[in-house]
Amino acid sequence: MSYGVVIPAHNAAGTIGETLRSVLAQSVAPAEILVVDDGSDDATAEIAADSSGIVRVFRQENTGPGLATSRGIAEARSPIIATVDADDIWLPEKMERQLAALSKAPPRSLVFARHRQFSHGSQDFTAGEERPGMTRSDLVFRKEVFGQIGDIIDPVGNRGDMVDWLARAREAGCPFIVLDEVLVLRRILPGSLSYGKDRERDRGYLAVAHRALERRRQRMKEERIE
Repeated sequence: MSYGVVIPAHNAAGTIGETLRSVLAQSVAPAEILVVDDGSDDATAEIAADSSGIVRVFRQENTGPGLATSRGIAEARSPIIATVDADDIWLPEKMERQLAALSKAPPRSLVFARHRQFSHGSQDFTAGEERPGMTRSDLVFRKEVFGQIGDIIDPVGNRGDMVDWLARAREAGCPFIVLDEVLVLRRILPGSLSYGKDRERDRGYLAVAHRALERRRQRMKEERIE
């Protein structure tokens, strides 16, 4: 099964090389890798472009990880899409396992895996907390599903974009499949967009919750009319 990998990246020069090496080392190789440089002012784009001939780099003004991911998906030629943050790592058989699951699943399924956390700078990838993966770095799906759900939207603060998109996918009836196997290593990196609590950034989660409530109210209104 041919697949493409989409990586949104902003000032990720310190980590994107390792991320790309893990993608290129997959037991089932990707057909293409699309890195969307989301307004970086470091060497992110150059590192990505030099990593492999199958990498295509798209530069744009900073919009946030959601719209950067959407840009990469739109540019992809492959029928199957996998996404990953520019500081996370895939284990070698990640895509082999997920592609096998996707091939047996209903067409609109989203396939995830478990991930294990590790601290930036550490080479111990075995001791971190394990979690069910419902993040950008675990996700695999057919590109046609994206067209049905729509763009990944960046809320205020740039946190919660995937929470919102996955909620919309669930509301649209997409089956969620989470493999009970650690296939992703998720980096804990101080200063990254998702690190720690941040009052301003966390406003995004409130915006996402508000959008979900508004969609629910609209559905209930439409049901009453019917």
